[in-house]
Amino acid sequence: MAFRHKFTVLAALNPDILVIPESESPAFLQAKKAVMPWPNHVWIGKNPAKGLGIFARDGIRLKLKRNHDPAHRFIAPVNVTSADDAFDLLAFWTQAEKRQSDSYVAHSLRALDHYAKPLKRSTLLLGDFNSSPVFKQNGKHHVELVRQLARRGFSSLYHRLNDREHGSEPDATFWLHRNQAKPYHLDYIFAHTTRTPKSFALGDPDDWLHLSDHAPLILDL
Repeated sequence: MAFRHKFTVLAALNPDILVIPESESPAFLQAKKAVMPWPNHVWIGKNPAKGLGIFARDGIRLKLKRNHDPAHRFIAPVNVTSADDAFDLLAFWTQAEKRQSDSYVAHSLRALDHYAKPLKRSTLLLGDFNSSPVFKQNGKHHVELVRQLARRGFSSLYHRLNDREHGSEPDATFWLHRNQAKPYHLDYIFAHTTRTPKSFALGDPDDWLHLSDHAPLILDL
């Protein structure tokens, strides 16, 4: 279901910031006469019907950072500022490269190498990474991604707060073909271990699968 058809249910969460993979561009939404509740945005992509969007409420400024490299498709470094806070987001909608031997997470690793010099402690890395250790093709690469982030002091909030290893999650964020019998944990928020959120939750599939094959990760800092 298109992003614009989820406005009402997303607005009910009262979010300050949303990271939306596979989202329509603001120009596309305007052409569709969709009234978006979040006036500030950064959007990257070539297809106006399907890119990576970061949206924020009034009072929160988003700016694509100067080190953005379009070669790392659908990965956006964004500076976030408000009256009482400032930090960076590195938003992911990880795609496989054209090389058949490549994996989704190999793309994430190359992007991390580009953007993580330096990686501020206040940075959040989040989105749809399309990776898990349970996948035969890219499982070892996912383990390497987690290891590289850990060396920099970052960990997945879900796994830290629930004391879980990657690949052993009882909770999913994605269901293949929206089938609850085919769950996977592919979406993550990585934060520095010095940052402890007020709350963190995953959306309930019973509430979200009629809208999407993913459920949201909901973070209150």
